[in-house]
Amino acid sequence: MIEIGKKNKLQIRRLSALGYMLINEDGDDILLHFKEALNEHIPGEDVNVFIYYDKKHRITATEKEVYVTLDEANLLEVKEINYEYGIFLNINTPKDVLYSKDNLPTNQKYWPKVGDFILARLKIKGNTFILKKLSKNEIVALNNNINYAEKEIITSYVHSINEKGITVVSKDLMAIFIPTFETRKEYRIGEEVKVTITKKMTGWYYGSLIEQKELMIDSDKELILNYLKIHKFMMLTAKSSAEEIFKIFKISRKSFKRAYGGLYKDQLILFDEHKTWLNNK
Repeated sequence: MIEIGKKNKLQIRRLSALGYMLINEDGDDILLHFKEALNEHIPGEDVNVFIYYDKKHRITATEKEVYVTLDEANLLEVKEINYEYGIFLNINTPKDVLYSKDNLPTNQKYWPKVGDFILARLKIKGNTFILKKLSKNEIVALNNNINYAEKEIITSYVHSINEKGITVVSKDLMAIFIPTFETRKEYRIGEEVKVTITKKMTGWYYGSLIEQKELMIDSDKELILNYLKIHKFMMLTAKSSAEEIFKIFKISRKSFKRAYGGLYKDQLILFDEHKTWLNNK
């Protein structure tokens, strides 16, 4: 039985003006267009082909490696935006496939742009293909056993957005959840992001979209604040030497000044020419 949306092993019956005519078990012809063949073939030869619907909804074949099937999900490039129907993704067949607007946010400012990447799987609807959005549990079920280290930075693509945070998918098809407090701006579906791994869960990860420099600044700010809470003041300012700063905080003068400036901007500290203290407003 022919399995549409999957790889099939079929025999070449004859050649036509357009390509190779393959025969299925019912004796029906299926066209493998010359453009979709990887090599020259002869009648009687068996070929492994992916079976799909063409633009006229006819069953047809390709020898090319299709990026996604009914069983296999993958990241697919956005080729066209249609605000009435959704977006069209490239699966490496002559016809791009629809990813319905039902899978996308109501607010179109969060929709992907051409060139973004979406994780999806094929689904048959009538005599055509559409693309199915995967839930977080379905992504976890892909079971690719990828191991990331804490603080490792992973290239990923935004998969879904809600009030609690965003779920992204890495190039390894691993789900990473970023809580809202670990973000610094609004993101769109399909957008490429660099995620810092923060915690491993069973089959997925927690991550952060806060840049490491910012994380270090926050850490240094907390270091200075804790010192001031204990000692009430410090004999340091932005003009203090690197040696004086390192003696107390074991951080560089550059890191100290970044954190110090941030605390002053947040109106958390006051200072004079010689010392710094908390702004107990």
